Amino acid sequence: MREKNNIAFIPINQLKDKHFVVKEYQRGYKWESEQILALLKDIHYHKTGKYSLQPLITDEKTEGIELIDGQQRVTTIYLLLFFLGEREYFSIDYQTRKASQSFIAEKIDEMHSALTENKGWETFISEINIDHCLNYNNVDIFHFYLVYTEIFQWFNDKSEVFKDDFKSKILNQVNIIWYDIKNNEKTLNAEDVFLNLNAGKIPLTNSELIKALFILDVQNRFQNDIASLKTAELATEWDNIENQLHEPDFWYFICDHDYYKNLDTRIDLVIDLTNKIIPKKDWDGMDAYRYYEKEFFEEKQLKWESIKQTFNKLNEWYRDKQLYHFVGYIIVTRLRKLSEVIKLSRGKSKIDFKNELIDIIKDELKRTKNVEDNKLKQIYDIDTINYEDDRVECQNLLLLLNVQYFLNNSSHNKFPFDLYKSEFWSVEHINPQNPKDFKTVGQIVKWLSSFNNYYSKCQEEDTNIVQEIKYLVDTLDHPENKNKKLSELRLSKDKNEQLQLVIEKITNDLELHGIANLALLDRSTNSKLGNNIFIDKRKVVLDLYYAAKDKGVFIPECTKDVFTKNFSKENENISDEFFALKDMSDYKQHIKNQLDFYYQ
Repeated sequence: MREKNNIAFIPINQLKDKHFVVKEYQRGYKWESEQILALLKDIHYHKTGKYSLQPLITDEKTEGIELIDGQQRVTTIYLLLFFLGEREYFSIDYQTRKASQSFIAEKIDEMHSALTENKGWETFISEINIDHCLNYNNVDIFHFYLVYTEIFQWFNDKSEVFKDDFKSKILNQVNIIWYDIKNNEKTLNAEDVFLNLNAGKIPLTNSELIKALFILDVQNRFQNDIASLKTAELATEWDNIENQLHEPDFWYFICDHDYYKNLDTRIDLVIDLTNKIIPKKDWDGMDAYRYYEKEFFEEKQLKWESIKQTFNKLNEWYRDKQLYHFVGYIIVTRLRKLSEVIKLSRGKSKIDFKNELIDIIKDELKRTKNVEDNKLKQIYDIDTINYEDDRVECQNLLLLLNVQYFLNNSSHNKFPFDLYKSEFWSVEHINPQNPKDFKTVGQIVKWLSSFNNYYSKCQEEDTNIVQEIKYLVDTLDHPENKNKKLSELRLSKDKNEQLQLVIEKITNDLELHGIANLALLDRSTNSKLGNNIFIDKRKVVLDLYYAAKDKGVFIPECTKDVFTKNFSKENENISDEFFALKDMSDYKQHIKNQLDFYYQ
């Protein structure tokens, strides 16, 4: 269940005679000159309609209204009204700061007189401390004095008529967003709410405030039973959207910005998309709320249907298998932002929109870059794309291969973008990429032996390389060398040169950095594989694939298929010991066949 509507917009005049309580867990009063001057100017230049302050989060009790958040604003309004002649319009009880409590209740007149007589802070505070058991020289009272001084000086050259008009504007046009935790179904006490608030877990999100505006709008436009019915209908539709957005496979399909991932409410994303709002650095996330608040106070009907239409569009994409995969791929690879995809879809039929999405992918695969002699190279050319120069593009290409796997599959299964987005991904070499990364002599012996087996079984056997590998294995494969660090290995100059030449030949023959030797894996699984030989990697990948649900691991289908050699079944000499040149050729051809459509 979601929260009931527990937010109201009340004018300052409704604070009259209320008694506010500031409990011991609260911090002191901290407003500075810049903040009070900004508030005074904002109110002054606000000509018509209602002006809204940030929320008060309250808990109404028998001893008064506990201010969980908002004591700074309430105290400032108190000081401002006091200056304008509305003394003790409401009261504030600072329970653990008795000097602050006493000062607010008894000493503002003296502060006003001191300012009239041009007395500074030091003179004023020393005078009021005489013959008093309370020490008024504290941070709270200094900021009371600072803010009141700015108020005093700002109004110094203003007429009495101006002051009366300003007071009327405060009382009748300035509104406070009133949030009462009593109506919140979450069982948090006031201090819990305060701690959550200051830990960044703000109970009032942009969307919750907007929801309150929509409900108030309905209640203003309809009467009695009809208003109740319309309110219930809106609340139900709102909750249905929020619940759908909390489904991981739906949420991670559309969510493309970290800002929304950290919110308790997810409809904020849909609201911002509807209003063409894009998160910015150091953003408070309240742009949409400010827009709807302005519309509400100008008595314009708020457009709930527009938000529903945006959600329905996203939901339609999610349920359409092709749109789901095209949109999901484009967003996760950052070819376009979700907001840009929304814009692209406007005014287009489903067929035209799909074709536009396909063209985005095709255009990416046609992308070129400058290489030597200012020649252009097609980055995604399957024959030349490589791990060293095009690592991100290799990952995108392998992801597209896995997405296409599901598009070609007649079942209703989809590529799990939620699992993909919840991990960090990388490109894994099927055959180990470089023996320089080995840590022990034993590892390089095992690596050389696997290729000795490969070359020995090739139909066109290269006798020289077989003999060279055998010689190096015989040279290195001694019990005392097995666990010796590679950095401690001492070879003659000739043997070291021979080893480097063999490594270079193997790397060139098998195109170890080409797409035919690469697969998509999450970084955690990739680190488990290390730089092991094929047969060892194969065992780890398959063990994780078949235990994926128990171990919370996602092994992409095409990664599993390449390690089981599903693309090499016509090879009569198939072996699980190594990933041979024929296997790589078959795998590359499979990639070409699957993705040929995007290269046309």
